[in-house]
Amino acid sequence: MPTAAPRPGGPAPSAPAPAGGGGGGVAIDPIKLLMKYKYILAGAAGVGMVIGVVLYVLLLKFRPVWTSGAVFEAFTPTSSIVSPTGIGTMESQNEIERFMLTQARQMTREDVLNRVATDPRLAREAPLWTAQFEEGGKIDIVSAVKDLTNNVAKTRIIPGTRLIELTASCRWREDATALAKLLKEAYMTELKRVAGSSTQTQRDQIQAQLQKFNDELRDYQTRRDALLRDAGVTTINEQGSETLQRLYILNTQILDVQNQIQLRRVSIKQLQDQLENPAGIQYTDQIKSEVEEDPLIIHIKQQIQSTEADLKGMLMRGMTREHREYKRGDSLLQGMNQNLTQQREELMRKKFDSNLEQMKLVLQSLENQDREMTKQRDEISEKQQVAARTLAQVKDLEEKIGNIQRSISLFTEQQRTLAMLAELPTSNRVVIASDEKLPREVSSPKLSVVLPASMLGVVGLVTALILAIELMDSRVKGPADIALMPRTRLLGWIPDASEDPSGAGAIETTFRDRPRGVIAENYRQLRSVVAKRLGQAGHKSLAVIGGMPGSGSTSVMCNMGLAWAASDKKVLLIDANFRRPGTHRIFALRETPGLADVLTGASIDEAIQKTADPRLDVLSAGSREKRVFEMFSSERFSVLLAELKARYDLVLIDVAPALVASDGLAIANRTDASCLVVRAMGEKRGLVARLRNDLSEAKGEFLGVVVNAVKPSAGGYIRGNMRATHEYQNAGETSNAA
Repeated sequence: MPTAAPRPGGPAPSAPAPAGGGGGGVAIDPIKLLMKYKYILAGAAGVGMVIGVVLYVLLLKFRPVWTSGAVFEAFTPTSSIVSPTGIGTMESQNEIERFMLTQARQMTREDVLNRVATDPRLAREAPLWTAQFEEGGKIDIVSAVKDLTNNVAKTRIIPGTRLIELTASCRWREDATALAKLLKEAYMTELKRVAGSSTQTQRDQIQAQLQKFNDELRDYQTRRDALLRDAGVTTINEQGSETLQRLYILNTQILDVQNQIQLRRVSIKQLQDQLENPAGIQYTDQIKSEVEEDPLIIHIKQQIQSTEADLKGMLMRGMTREHREYKRGDSLLQGMNQNLTQQREELMRKKFDSNLEQMKLVLQSLENQDREMTKQRDEISEKQQVAARTLAQVKDLEEKIGNIQRSISLFTEQQRTLAMLAELPTSNRVVIASDEKLPREVSSPKLSVVLPASMLGVVGLVTALILAIELMDSRVKGPADIALMPRTRLLGWIPDASEDPSGAGAIETTFRDRPRGVIAENYRQLRSVVAKRLGQAGHKSLAVIGGMPGSGSTSVMCNMGLAWAASDKKVLLIDANFRRPGTHRIFALRETPGLADVLTGASIDEAIQKTADPRLDVLSAGSREKRVFEMFSSERFSVLLAELKARYDLVLIDVAPALVASDGLAIANRTDASCLVVRAMGEKRGLVARLRNDLSEAKGEFLGVVVNAVKPSAGGYIRGNMRATHEYQNAGETSNAA
């Protein structure tokens, strides 16, 4: 069926369902599951303990295992090779670990086990074990070695130590001790045989390494002497210190000269700016002072003073300023003053130009000095770098020479030590730390192992069975199952009537009869969710469709209508379940005329019936003979719904279960919206998923699913929530009454 086009104001159509129409994931809460089956699991644990005890007794009697063993200690090799880099300690530790692993495998090697199986003492010291492999008075060596390999001989390295444990296990206590002894002696015999040939190999290895070190030592010494000879020095460290000191002095002098150059450039720039200044040159006080001390200026000043004295004498003799001699003297004085000013300016300009030129000469000299010192510094630096590289190479060679000399000393000492220790017990690197002992208790079975393993095995088996049952049960158990289904919205859930602490009564009108009950409170929550969805899209008609017969869609519709009416809304309930109508009986109304009569021409006003609540009306199913199911797909039904939506705030329609009739889908194509009612522990998730897909493709918007008659399970939160709601309501009533 093609996906319905989106309605104006409504949500976009859902994505296609997953392949197979699956109902989504299975909600398995470990805590709830544990609480639900806790007694079964406890019983399984008890049964497991009993089985464990019985199994332990049987194994102890018929299949005991005794274990005895010897412990060996491994030593660091006296001729281990130490590298010139000085990491011999780490290599020695790695070598001893590899050696211990090798020896642990050697203890159970086939030739060692063959030595035990062919030992003439075997039949005498371990008779019960040997009897298993005797045929015609002879021991089956192959079978004995096979049993030694697979069951008897075991080795392990004791963590954090240099100890290796070799054990023998069998059903007989004395035989286990005897086998451990024979295994120990067979391994030690084989170890001594191999040690004789390995001693010479170790000595040859040390000698070869010493020869290699001597060759490397001569090569490094030759290269070091050549470097010193090519550099032409014998005390390269002293030469490096002198060079560094000279570089330090030069750098200090260069920095001082560069600072002076910068100062001279700034001063020259300031003087040149004065030359270009339209206001003229601003001479310094020093220049002015030097000009005033010039002989020419002093001479002119003396002439001016003399002339001024003459003029004052004329005035004192009674000569007026208009006298010809006075005017001549005054004119001469003015000329002298002009000459003084002119001479001053010329002299100051000469001093200024001289200073500027002198600064330029000094700057040039400083720049030349800077270039010479920089060139000298670069030459010295280059020589220093060459000397530094030579010094680094010499130091590296000397370090290598020192390492090799230490290695030569170490290997020489090891060579002497190897010769002295050749006859000691530790020359084979493995000695017996402790001998085998007669075991005091069996190594298997252990009650501490058998009992928990048996108990866990039984509990695990029962748990797996419980999980299989839970996974195979595809019924909708509660709201969580709906919430986990993809593309399926949970509108709300209604508790089972028997779980309501407020008491029993008619479930169809519980909102009216027990308004403070837990179920009534759940309907209020459902009303809020549905009202929000309807209000967002402007819907006014809602089809309430049950999944299977007995899902409770009629009671959900009636209580939803009562809840809406309680919120001061005008509500109409329509009984469109032509197969099993029941709304008229719930509200004690007549069955006809009703919906079927209206669709065949009867008056709608005569068919609509009032209830005890003035805001709630009912349109019953109508006359039996006029109940034609095809009328739900007619245009007359759509016209009727449009007229009823104009009269009421909300129109709720109850239809036959979707599993047994197609009426619900037909009505969902005519109403604004639809919702699906499923009964907890009734419908399966696959059915819910299929109905969800069908209703999602209808023209009316599919709001979601309501889970009805939910019973709390062990470990769940539902019963606690119901109890808390009931107690809060009762506390409110008691407080109001007080």
